[in-house]
Amino acid sequence: MKQTKDTEAITTMTITTRRRPRPAATATILSLLSTLTAGSYERVETSRLRFLALGDWGGQDTYPYYTEEQWETAGGMSRVAAATINSDEEDDEKARDRPAASFVVSLGDNFYWNGFEDDVDHEMRFQETFEKVYHHQELQLPWYIIAGNHDYCGDVTKQLKFSEDPNTRWSFPDYNHRIVREFSINDNNNESDEEQPPPVKLEIILIDTIQLAGNLCYPNENAFAESYFAPPPGVSHDEALTARAATTMDWIEVALTESDADYLLVVGHYPIYSACDHGGTKELAETLDPLLKEHGVTAYISGHEHCQFHFEHESMNYFLSGTGHDCCYGSGMKQFMPKGGELKYLLTDSTPYSGSSGVKGGFVSFDVTREEMVVSIHRENGDVLYDTSLLPRDQVFKTGKASEIVVEIE
Repeated sequence: MKQTKDTEAITTMTITTRRRPRPAATATILSLLSTLTAGSYERVETSRLRFLALGDWGGQDTYPYYTEEQWETAGGMSRVAAATINSDEEDDEKARDRPAASFVVSLGDNFYWNGFEDDVDHEMRFQETFEKVYHHQELQLPWYIIAGNHDYCGDVTKQLKFSEDPNTRWSFPDYNHRIVREFSINDNNNESDEEQPPPVKLEIILIDTIQLAGNLCYPNENAFAESYFAPPPGVSHDEALTARAATTMDWIEVALTESDADYLLVVGHYPIYSACDHGGTKELAETLDPLLKEHGVTAYISGHEHCQFHFEHESMNYFLSGTGHDCCYGSGMKQFMPKGGELKYLLTDSTPYSGSSGVKGGFVSFDVTREEMVVSIHRENGDVLYDTSLLPRDQVFKTGKASEIVVEIE
């Protein structure tokens, strides 16, 4: 497996952000530090932490409310999520003794075609598209959710409300939230004078990219027309949307600067760059991408495009997997990828849904240890199509100095 290049260091971690006047409330901006606690934290005793990511899995809006490809992909996920203790079925020694997956990250587009519209029985859709499909024991894990553009064509707050059930695995506490896991093996029998190494920290920042880049809704019958693949419209045309995007970007900046994680992932629905038929997202390339690189983010994970890829650009890694309920788009925007980057892996059909790839769906898995994070791209049955390894963040990025950020409104 190839390892990525070391990220270039930066020396200044204290940031003062001053904004021009805008409609966002000052109290909202100044409370960003306190709201960063929204999300999930857990300390576990293990030497490896595994989890899955799944994008664009939201079934269909007619009976049976899921697709055949989605159902098959759920089965592949259960196979990969399972623990394999001393299994003779695995050729790789590391795979023969792996822990079960700890959680699943959803990359958005959770309910096709238009989310939870007013006339949709959202309780029924939740059961038929989510609970019924991902019924496997291995997938009875926390699912951490963000919204996609199709979700925003309906009422996203109805998806948020499912998190209020204390018995649910559906975790969608806010539009932007965080997952933090610390893990280590505590060797109580160690009689040497050597100190125990500190725990490994993984942090995943889940962000609402629709708030940053806008959204357009299309009728189902216009799916895959040329206009359907147009980029998001942005938010600059609307004062309220512009204010919301600015507040979201402030939240992201605080979260990035606060993080002292060994591995720091940022998850959003829209891709920053893409070789597939929608293409990249201009607003994210201009505003989000520089922040990710400045703060030494390990990788950006997205969906939206019904394809899969790994792209590296300026020591930053981008993974996309939007094949949760079908595959695949074509590679119509490959020629517009930024120069100087390396497209390390790309799964598409020759034209949208031609079937030329032979792949019906897929997802991504992550296997994190102190030494590396192995990222694997899977097809619908769980077989690995591609994998790579990423190194921990450079120490210079792990300052956790959110308290030194000053957010001001002039």
